[in-house]
Amino acid sequence: MTLLRKKNWLIGLFLLIGLFVVVQPAAANELTFGVQANLPDNQVDRTVNYFDLKLNPGQKQQISVTVNNSTAKEVKIRPTVSQATTNLNGVVEYNKGIAKSDKTLKYKIADYVQPTEKTLTLAPHETKQLKLNVTMPNRAFRGVIAGGLRLQDQNQLDAQKKQKKGTTVQNQYAYLLGIVLQQLTKKITPQLKLGKVTATQTNYRNVITSELRNVSAMYINKFSVNAKVLQNGKKIYQQKSTNLQLAPNSVFSYPLRLNGERLKAGTYQMDIIAKSKGHTWYFKKQFTISGKTADKLNKRDVSIKPDHTLLYTLIGFGILLILGGLIWFIMHRKSRKMREENQRLKDELAQKK
Repeated sequence: MTLLRKKNWLIGLFLLIGLFVVVQPAAANELTFGVQANLPDNQVDRTVNYFDLKLNPGQKQQISVTVNNSTAKEVKIRPTVSQATTNLNGVVEYNKGIAKSDKTLKYKIADYVQPTEKTLTLAPHETKQLKLNVTMPNRAFRGVIAGGLRLQDQNQLDAQKKQKKGTTVQNQYAYLLGIVLQQLTKKITPQLKLGKVTATQTNYRNVITSELRNVSAMYINKFSVNAKVLQNGKKIYQQKSTNLQLAPNSVFSYPLRLNGERLKAGTYQMDIIAKSKGHTWYFKKQFTISGKTADKLNKRDVSIKPDHTLLYTLIGFGILLILGGLIWFIMHRKSRKMREENQRLKDELAQKK
């Protein structure tokens, strides 16, 4: 096994388990088609069930997958090819989402791998071959071009569009099949850079996000992060994460979660130690959280418990005022009675004289 194939073992594991990936949970009777990759002779690793192809610069090739309609109804399948990216959980994705590629990405896989059909129609229980045209870039390069073939039932997509607005649960059943293209199988050195550090939110919860940029055309596997946020040299927050994976030339928006703590305005420093298979990177970067940003995010954070300090202070002050007024009233009334009693006694003495 080559060194590059060893680095790609996580891809194989992910796709071996995730060949039958459900984007949203679907019932067993919603499985409408099956997929099998037809691995060609130039497959680098024949032990995996995704395409791992070695081609020469400018070489063209047609590959195929076998698609089987397992139902008694006609099925229309829409194939799309997407770039491999890294989501905020440190997991490589092979479908279009909010995760983004790094600006160092030279070759977008959708430009070099293209399905020959926009829609594949299968009659009940019919089996067909979906073909894809592969063209390797003319210029020689080291590393890999990575992405995935996504196959989705067009009938299900059309049915969802007809559903009434306000529906919160929509099943989307899709197959994801990885595609890796390379010209050389020699080892390259992974390179990592730190981009922007900002205060933001994920799922309506405050996080401090660090953009970890994989600027190399290779997967970074067994990736770990130890992140600390300092203010005036004092550690404010810390988070450790392990067993992550970064897609080639992708941006990993690493979220340091505040777990219900409020953001505070100020200038901070992000310290990061990142590791992967004997490689270590050290990053330090200052960032600022404005009062406006902190207030805005704190109001939207659903995990922050409401701060009733001012309310409790006002209530306490009100109670003190009431108690003070009550004490003054009692003392004043008592004093008045004493004055009246003294005056009465004086009047009685005066009458006796």
